[in-house]
Amino acid sequence: MSIDAPRNRLTVVGIVAVSLFTALFARLWFLQVVTAPEYQVAAENNRIRIVQQEAPRGRILDRTGKHVLVDNRRAIVVAVDWQRYDKLDQSDQNSLLARLAGVLTRDQLRRTAGELASVDPGGSGPSASGAVAGPRPTPMPFTVERLKERLADPRFSHFKPVPVATDVSEDLEVHLAEQAEDYETVAAERMTVRHYPYGQLLAHVLGYVGAIGSDELSRFQNDVKPYERDDEIGRTGIERAMERQLRGTPGLVRYEVDARNRPVREVPGGRRPVPGDDVYLTVDLNLQYLTEKALATQIKATNLVPCRPDGCPRPKSGSAVVLEPGSGQVLAMASYPTYSPGDFVGGISTEEYAALVSAAASVPAENKAIAGQYAPGSTWKLFSAYAGLTSGQIRPDDVVSDPGYYAIPNCGAGNCQRQNARREAHGRVNLSRAITVSSDVYFYKLGDEMWRRRQSIGDDALARSYRQWGFGIRSALGLVGEAPGRVPDPRWKREFAKNLYPTDPEKVAANGSWFTGDNMNAAVGQGDVLVTPLQLANGYATFANGGTLLVPQFVLQVNQGYSASVRSTFSSKVVRKVGLPPEWRLPMVQGFMGVTVNGTAARTFAGFPQDRLSVAGKTGTAQVTGKSDTSLFAAFAPAAEPRFAAAAIIPEAGFGGDAAAPLIRRMLEPIALGDGTLASLPETPLGGAFDVDAELAALNAPLSGARD
Repeated sequence: MSIDAPRNRLTVVGIVAVSLFTALFARLWFLQVVTAPEYQVAAENNRIRIVQQEAPRGRILDRTGKHVLVDNRRAIVVAVDWQRYDKLDQSDQNSLLARLAGVLTRDQLRRTAGELASVDPGGSGPSASGAVAGPRPTPMPFTVERLKERLADPRFSHFKPVPVATDVSEDLEVHLAEQAEDYETVAAERMTVRHYPYGQLLAHVLGYVGAIGSDELSRFQNDVKPYERDDEIGRTGIERAMERQLRGTPGLVRYEVDARNRPVREVPGGRRPVPGDDVYLTVDLNLQYLTEKALATQIKATNLVPCRPDGCPRPKSGSAVVLEPGSGQVLAMASYPTYSPGDFVGGISTEEYAALVSAAASVPAENKAIAGQYAPGSTWKLFSAYAGLTSGQIRPDDVVSDPGYYAIPNCGAGNCQRQNARREAHGRVNLSRAITVSSDVYFYKLGDEMWRRRQSIGDDALARSYRQWGFGIRSALGLVGEAPGRVPDPRWKREFAKNLYPTDPEKVAANGSWFTGDNMNAAVGQGDVLVTPLQLANGYATFANGGTLLVPQFVLQVNQGYSASVRSTFSSKVVRKVGLPPEWRLPMVQGFMGVTVNGTAARTFAGFPQDRLSVAGKTGTAQVTGKSDTSLFAAFAPAAEPRFAAAAIIPEAGFGGDAAAPLIRRMLEPIALGDGTLASLPETPLGGAFDVDAELAALNAPLSGARD
C-alpha cells in the first residue's frame, strides 16, 4: 500500500465535509436572508386569525319611502363559546346541554303562550284573523341532541360563539347572567336580525333569509362582500332577487392565536361592517294591505256560501295582482294562505316548517301569484279575439247567431255540440257583445274555423298569437319560483304524448293528435291552457296601455344604506309591441265596460261609482275535473285612461262573478271613493293586522255575482 493512500482519503473526506458545510450555510443564508420576508408573513399568518363580522342587511321600503317593509332589529340570541365548551369533558358537556335545553324549552313555551316577550319581537304583530289557515304551529322543543347538532354544524365558525336560539326573552337573558356558573361557556347576546314592521303583509314578495348552502357559497362568493359558511343569504322574494345590493360589507376582527389555535387577544388592523343598500319597491303598502284584506275576506266569505246543486265552493287559496299599465310596475301582489317571514328569523327546522304547512293546509310560502298555474276560462277571450282579428278570421262588426250552443259542422260521431254556461242563448252578437255576455258560442266558432283554415294560417295560429302577449314563458320579473304557464299547440301535444308513452307508438298516435275540439277549448281558455295570475294581469295591462308588453317591475331604486343617496334607478323594459289599431281596440273596450254595467259582473258592480272610476273587465269560470270551478276576474280602470290593471284567481270558488269579481271590486272601490289615486287610501296600521270576521260583518252580506 502506498504511503499516500491515507492522505488521499483524508483529502477526499475533507473536501466532502467542506462541501456539505458550504451547502448548509448557503441554505441557511437563503432561508434567513433571501426568503426571510416571505416566511415572516407565513409565520404572522399562522399567528393571526381574521374573523368576519356579518354586516346588517339593507332595508326594503315601499314606493313612497314612508313605509319600511323590512328593517333590522336587535334580538337576544343564546350562543355557546365553542372554544371553552370544547375544553369540558364529555359528561360536563352533556350536563350543560341538558340544563340549557330545559331552560330554552321553558322560555319558548312561555313566549308562545304570551307570558313572556322577546326584547323586540316585531316579527309579525298580531295575526290577521283568517289570513293564515290555522294556528301558528308550536315550535319544536330543545333537546341535547338538537343542541349538539347545532354546535357540530360546519356552517358555524369556532372562532365566534355558535348561536343555538334566537329571540329569547329578557327573563332568560337575566337568568343566564345570574346563574352563569351553571351555564359555563353559554351567554345571551344582542344581535341584529331581520324585522318585519308590517307582519305578514307582502310576505311572498319580500321573502326571507336563511343559512347559506354550500352550492350558494361558491356561486355568490366575491371579494367585495365575501361570505362564510355561517352567514345568511336571501332565500326567496326580493331578499333573494336583490341579495347583492341588500347584503352589507362584512367587518373584520384580527385575533392573535396560540399554538393550539386559541384566541389570545384582538390585534389592530380590522374594519367595521358596512350596512347593505336600501331597496325601494314599486309596491304601494296601503294598496297591498287593501288587497290582502280583500283576498282573505273573499275566501272566507265564499267558504260560508251554502252548497248549490251545481257545486260546493270551498276555496283554500287564491291570489291577486295589481299593475300600473303604463309602466309595468307591480302596485300590489297577494297570495293566500300567507305566512310571517318572522317565523324564519334564526332559522326554521324541518319539523317546524312541516307543521306550518300542515296548519295552513297548503304551502304558505309559495307565491301563487307567480307560481300558481290555472286555466284562464273566459278571461282568455281577449286574447282569442285578438288571434281572430290578426288572422282575418273575424272583424269587430261580424255578427254570430248564439242560440246557446254551437253545433260543430261535419262532426260525425261523438260530442258534436259545445254550449254556453247554463246553455243560455244570447241571440245575435258581435265581438263587443260577445265579450259583455261571455258568449262561448262566438269563441267556439272562432276556434273551430281557425282550425279549418290551418292550411293558410298555420295549425298553431292561436298559440302564436297568445305568445305575443307574454303567455307560455316566464316574465323575467326576477323572483324565484315564477312559473311559465302553458300555451298548447299541435307540436306540444305530440311531444307531451311521446313523454307520456315513450314506448307505445300506438298510444302516442291516439293521444298526440290535435283536433278541432282542442282549438275550440283553447279559444275559451280551457283544455291545456295554463296562466299565472301575474301573466293574466300583465296581458290586460298590455291591452289597457294600447299594446306595449312590459316586463313587470318590482324595484324602483337602490339607495346607499340608511341614506337618501341614490345608487341606481330602474325603468320599464319593453318586451314588444302588440298591434292594436283603434278599430279593433275600441269595440273590445266597449265590451269589457259592458261586463261591469250590464254583463256577467253587473250584479257584482251594482252601485259602484263608475262615474268616478269606470271599470272594464272580464269574468272567467274555469272547469277543473273533480273540483269546484276556478273563479277569475281581470280588469283595468279607469276604462278610458287606465291607471290600474288587476287580476284575481281563486280556485274552487265557483263562477267568476261569485268570488274573483267581488274581490277586485273591494280593491278598487276605496280608490274610487277617494280621489282616484293611491294617495287617498287609508294608512296601513303598523303590524299589518286585520280582522276578516269584522270585515264580513261590516259588509252585512258578501258581494255576489251570478254568472261566468
